[in-house]
Order: sequence, then structure tokens, then C-alpha cells
Amino acid sequence: MKKNGFTLVEVLIGTTLMLIVFLGIFGLIRLAFKMVGQSKARITATALANQKIELVRNLSYNDVGTIGGIPAGTIPETEDITQNRIIYTVKTTVVYIDDPFDGLAPTDPLPTDYKRVKVNVSWSGFLGGNVFLQTDVAPKGVETTGSGGIISVRVFDANGQPVPQADVHIENNAVSPAIDAHYQTNNAGGLFLPGAPACSDCYKITVTKSGYSSDRTYAVGEVINGQTLATPARPLVSVILNETSEVSFSIDRLASLSVQTIKYVEEKTWVDLFNDQTKIDSQFQVVASTTLSAISLADQGGQYYDSGNLISIAIAPTNLVEWGRLIWTDNQSQPSSTHITYQLLYATSSGWELIPDEDLTVNGIKNSDGFANSPLDISGLDPYRYPTIKIKANLSTTDPAQTPLLYDWTVSWFSSDTTTPIGNVAFALRGAKTLGTDSNGQSIYKYQQNFVTSGAGQIDLPDLEWDSYQITIDGSATGYDIANSVPVQPINLNPAASQAVTLKLANHQTNTLLVTVENAGGVPLAGAVVRLHNFGYDKQRLTSESGQVFFSPLASGSYTLEVTLNGYQDWISSPPITISGQTSQIVNLVTP
Repeated sequence: MKKNGFTLVEVLIGTTLMLIVFLGIFGLIRLAFKMVGQSKARITATALANQKIELVRNLSYNDVGTIGGIPAGTIPETEDITQNRIIYTVKTTVVYIDDPFDGLAPTDPLPTDYKRVKVNVSWSGFLGGNVFLQTDVAPKGVETTGSGGIISVRVFDANGQPVPQADVHIENNAVSPAIDAHYQTNNAGGLFLPGAPACSDCYKITVTKSGYSSDRTYAVGEVINGQTLATPARPLVSVILNETSEVSFSIDRLASLSVQTIKYVEEKTWVDLFNDQTKIDSQFQVVASTTLSAISLADQGGQYYDSGNLISIAIAPTNLVEWGRLIWTDNQSQPSSTHITYQLLYATSSGWELIPDEDLTVNGIKNSDGFANSPLDISGLDPYRYPTIKIKANLSTTDPAQTPLLYDWTVSWFSSDTTTPIGNVAFALRGAKTLGTDSNGQSIYKYQQNFVTSGAGQIDLPDLEWDSYQITIDGSATGYDIANSVPVQPINLNPAASQAVTLKLANHQTNTLLVTVENAGGVPLAGAVVRLHNFGYDKQRLTSESGQVFFSPLASGSYTLEVTLNGYQDWISSPPITISGQTSQIVNLVTP
């Protein structure tokens, strides 16, 4: 018997189709309400703008101006008016117009030909929008001289291109009535204001734009970041009667920095527990005991050889900064008839040879004689001259029934191939742009702030002006010195850029040297050999990908610095450099 009805799938499909249809209808209804609402709001805004225009037309010519504006008048610059539960912002701008009909300033001695009134009514929210009206008001009879001079403002970006519709705020409390007015630059990034009252060093002009940096004029004696500005680089603007005062500003899109603080070096190790022979390069009269996981002398006919040796595979660290220690575990003191000494080898053009004694003698014991006491400090081994090493163990016995046993050995070193964060590091960030100098002639910087990285060693710094930035760390306060920076400092931050900066930090020392090697164009050079030496110190390093090497710790005094790189002329410091505290040196290499 056939039953009529709907399956669950049919019900779901039908419901989905109905939802699609009703959502579409709802969207149309919502759009219709919005259009109707916007239309009503626009009608009201247009009426308000017309009212303001009619009010202006009924004022005397001398009263046509904004309160605190140029020209001054009786019209409020900004008003908020509520109509039908909507708040409308009415902004009125009045400027003098220098009409080209009778010539332009400075040819035209009277550039205040007439006044142009702009009324902008805006409202926000879901039904937001704006209405703009404009009218010109001319004086009755012939034009008359203005009461002052002309302020000409030009606004450019970082590439020297004009910035249109930049907001210009002009303040002047030295004249009566006081001036506090807002304007916008035209499409050519300019603003021309005839009729500005004459006065000396009195106009504070601030230029901004949404999403852009800001720029302004500064007063003598103004306090910036706790410093008193004695000589401003861009002082307050003066206006002279019937003359033009030109001033330019530079703003551009804001950028951001992301700063990460990590370890400069980490201790890394190479270990062989002799569980197998994968890390053994060669062996002579010794065997690897799988039961003991140890190396012993081989036996022949039930007696041990009196001597034998074992050589490890090559140990080749990446981004080697400094060798650490050679550590081993053996039983050579039990019994006393057995003995093991250890030596280090390096690669030559003909094979592997013992590292010369002049480069590896520890506590008076020479590498050629062999070392017997673990651990062995090999931090004095030059990482540039010896970037790869092998370990050699020399086993011997005076009793054919006894053999020494080598259970394991380890080599440690310090590598700059690191990503381990250092958290909560305080640092100072300073831009290169200056606002002027203090009474001692010291520069006062436009941007200078202090920050602290997070517990994860990270901080994001948004809304920064394009500039060349320098990061510094107080080593005595934080316990860290900057040993490497990627990219190299100073950090050039372009408009609208998002730049990541990684600072590699070393433990603080009283005296250090950070060397940056660049070509003539300022591009960092990786792989350059940097040697620092005096009578008691001689070390070599290879520059990192950021063209830097770091020497620490150092004794204060004079050092000779030498830099070599294939394809460039050798460089040597002349005179020697003096190291005291945290010292830095930039070396520019040139081609032959």
C-alpha cells in the first residue's frame, strides 16, 4: 500500500530553498529601507546646507568667515545639529580666492579678490553620507586690501608627490581674534590662504591625514619628550603684510615594525655513544664492543694489542661562532696499566692532520702530546681557521690482559643558528628625523620611545612614520648586548611597509665590538673574514647573512681590525680602533 508524504531529505531541501528565497527578499527589503532612509537623510542634509549658504549670503562681507579662521568672521567652523534623531555635522570653510582675472600673487598686489564658502554636512551610522555645497561671496564695489599676508602650504609624501585632501590645522593665539581653523589641501597638495594676520613666529600649522603620519611647526621652548626645543628645524610660521609665507610638510602612509629578540648563540653538541660505528671514520687495532657500547683494544690470540687508535667522522657545525669543550668518559685509570690520550685533527689539502700546538695547547699540554683530562676547553680554537674537526683517541696498555675502554665522547660548540626567544627585553627605538636642537646643540628626535618585548620575545609596533630607525639595549640593565641584527641597523622603514626585525642577543659584557661589513652601496656582505687582534688577543670571524660579526668579551684598548673578501680590496683599520664599552664599526669594502 503506497503512503503519501515527504522524506527528511525532501523537507531539508525545501526548507533550504525557502531560506534562500526569504533571505533574498529580506536583503531587498533592507536595501529598500536603506535607500529610503538615505534619501530622507540626504534631503535633510541638503536643507541644512542650503540654510547655511543662505545665512552666509545675508551676512555683511566683513562677517563672512569662520570663528578662529582665516578670514575671521561670525560663522562657527563646526556645528552638530540633530534632525529626526540623526546627528548632522555641519562644517563650514571660508577662504580668500585670488582670481586669475586680475593676475595672481605676487603679481596681484591684492590677492583677496573674494571669499569662497564651502559647506559640508555629514552624518554617520548605517545610513551615513554627506552633502557638499559651495558659494562665492564678493565685496560690494572694488576689492580692498586684506589685513595681512598669505600662507601657502604644500604637502608632499616621501617620494615628493603631492598629498591631496590632507587636513591642515592652523592655530595662532598671538592675534585677535585668535585663529583655530581646519582646512584641506587641494588635489595638488596645496593650500593658499590670503588675508592671514601679520605676526612673527606665531602660526602653528599641523598637517595630518587618516592613515598617514603627521608633521607640524614647533615653537621655541616647546618641550618634546622631556627635552626643551631651543632651535626648531621648522619654527612657527611668520606672516608679513602683503607677502607670501611658504611652508612645506611631508607626510605619508603609516608603517609597522615587528621586533623579535632571540639568543645570539646556542650551545650545540655532537655525541657518539658507540652503539654503532656510524660516527667512526677509521680505526686501527681497536674494536667497538656491542655488548659494552665502548671502544677497546683488539685482541689477538687472547691478548690485547699494546696500542691502537680511533678517529671520528668530521664534525662540521653550521654558523659556528666558538668551539666549546671536548668531553669523554673512559676507564683508563682502572686498571693503571691502560692509558688513553685525545687529539684534534683538521683538514688540509693533503688530508687530515693534527692541529698545530701553537693553536691548541691547553694548560701547558700540547695537542701533539695528547690530552688525558676531561673536559678539555677548546674555546680558544679559531673557528674560522678550524671550522671542521675530527677527534682521535690513542689507546694503549702495558698489560696484554688489560685494555682501556672508551665509553663515549662529546664535542660542544656555540652556533648562531638559533631561534630560541628571549622574553621581556627592554629596548629604545629612535628615528633619524630631528625636530631641532636643545640649548646645548644636541639633536631632539621626532620619534624616541621605550618598549619591552613580550614573554615570547616579540612585540608589534604599528602606526610608525617612515624613517630610519635605530634600536638600542642597555646591557647593564637588561643583561644583554645586541650581537646581530637582521636586517642590519639602522632599519629603513618605508611608507606602508611591514618590517620584521630580529635581534640576536648575547650575554652582556663590559667591552664588545659589533662589526658591520658593507659594499660601497651599503649592502651587507656575508662571508667576509674579519680579524681583530692586538698583543693579547687574536680572533677571526665570518660575517653573517646581515654582514655582521660580534667580538665579546674584550679588554678595553686599541685593536687592529682587518677585513678580507674575494672580489674586494682588503681593509685594515688605520689608526687602530679603540674599544671601550659597546663599540660598533662599519666597514665599507670597495672593488679593486
